[in-house]
Amino acid sequence: MIGNDLVDLKLATKQSNWQRKGFLDKLFTPKEQGYILNSNNPFETVWLLWSMKESAYKAFLQTHGNRFFAPKKLACHLISKNTGTVLINNVLFFTESEIGDAFIYTVAFTKNQDNNFLSDCFEFDQPDFETQHSQTYQKVLTAFAYKLKLPVAQLKIKKNIQGVPQLFLGEMLLKNSFSLTHHGQFGAFTIAF
Repeated sequence: MIGNDLVDLKLATKQSNWQRKGFLDKLFTPKEQGYILNSNNPFETVWLLWSMKESAYKAFLQTHGNRFFAPKKLACHLISKNTGTVLINNVLFFTESEIGDAFIYTVAFTKNQDNNFLSDCFEFDQPDFETQHSQTYQKVLTAFAYKLKLPVAQLKIKKNIQGVPQLFLGEMLLKNSFSLTHHGQFGAFTIAF
C-alpha cells in the first residue's frame, strides 16, 4: 500500500498556528514533540511530521477499513531529515519526504512496495478546489494510462465507501495502489506498480 500528503507551507502559515496552546499535545506524541522543540526549524518539523502521519494514514485506510481521527496513534520516527517510519496499529510504513521552500511532500509505503512507485508533484494554475481536484485526477489518469499502455478515456477514479480513491478500467477495479493529495498551490500523486 502507498499513501501521500502535501503541505503548502505558505498556506499552512496562514491557516494554522502550531504554537497555540494545546496544538502539539493534541496531534503529536511526546517523542514527536521532542523532534519539534529541538529542531532548528520547528515550523518545518511540525508539517513534516504531519505529512508523514497523513501519508501513512492514507496507505493504512486502503486495507484496514474505517476512518478515524487519532493523530497520536500514528507514531513517527525520524531516521534522517527526509526519511522515517510511521507505526499505526502495529503496521509499519516507511516515509520519504521532499522538503522545499514552498511545500513538504511525503510518500508512505509498506516495505513490499520497496520504492517501486511513480510520484509527481505539481503547481496549480489556480488554487480553487475544483481546479485542484480535476487537475490532480487528470494527471494521475494520464500517468496510469501511459504506464499501463491503456487509453486514458477508459480509466476512471471512483471513491469507495471509506472515501479512498480507486482506479477502474471501465467497470473493472484495478489493483494498483495510489494516492492523491492537494493543498493550496500544489498537488501530487503517487502510484505503486
